Amino acid sequence: MLILLTNDDGIDAPGLAALYQAIRSLGDVRVVAPSSVRSASGHGVTFHRPITARTRRIADPDNPSNTLFDGVAVDAMPADCVKLAVTHLVKGKIDLVVSGMNSGANIGVNVHYSGTVAAAREAALLDIPSIAVSLHIRDPRRTQWGFAAQHARRYIDQLVIGPISPRSVLNLNLPVSDDLVPPRGLRTVPASESPLVDRYEVEPRHTSPGLWDADDQPRSWVFKASDSFSFMHNPPDCDVDALLAGFATLTPLRNDATAHDRLDAWRDYMADQTGSK
Repeated sequence: MLILLTNDDGIDAPGLAALYQAIRSLGDVRVVAPSSVRSASGHGVTFHRPITARTRRIADPDNPSNTLFDGVAVDAMPADCVKLAVTHLVKGKIDLVVSGMNSGANIGVNVHYSGTVAAAREAALLDIPSIAVSLHIRDPRRTQWGFAAQHARRYIDQLVIGPISPRSVLNLNLPVSDDLVPPRGLRTVPASESPLVDRYEVEPRHTSPGLWDADDQPRSWVFKASDSFSFMHNPPDCDVDALLAGFATLTPLRNDATAHDRLDAWRDYMADQTGSK
């Protein structure tokens, strides 16, 4: 099996190295990943500038004198990495795309912002089954990447022989690994639709109310988004609820953006408005 491994944390990320070590016996694993961190980049692609791709030799984190893998670092987005891997950088038909292991959970509405999930979505658009893998992080200094990656591999082994299809996107999240406590199991659950509680820090000198000052001159603000996130509410039996309870979560995703349940209502309404059938 020819496997493409990518991510959004960059080719030097510890999560990518750990996942490579965990899945390399699953098949022929090729790494094409961003040259730098592209977290929360969503499904952006690069059209208006040249893209540079360079080979990179990544050292084994357990033995830096040895090579873990030779990959390709792409100066672009995660979705670009998949596009270029399929069209130019990987010879042969890719059977599976694995994206991750991301530093931080991709649950709930985060699936729309995540570059990790976007790479998996891009693979599905190209008719390649894909799995996005993310790890809930509590303390980055204590994160047990290898431990989490071994559990990810156990689940991936089950997924690749399951009802996975060429346009499948499987979103796999693993609970905090700091204390080497294994997941309580795997739950297949929907993604929460709860919005995030957005938090921004504002520069003190820019905090006066109003878009315009007393002289009718435009003002400016400096905002910095919070490094952490929370959800406005936590519906039961969803990915957020299960992950916080210590379970690994699996959520099948799709790229079809059409609200099929609303098509007939809008057809009928527009027919009445225009007098057409």
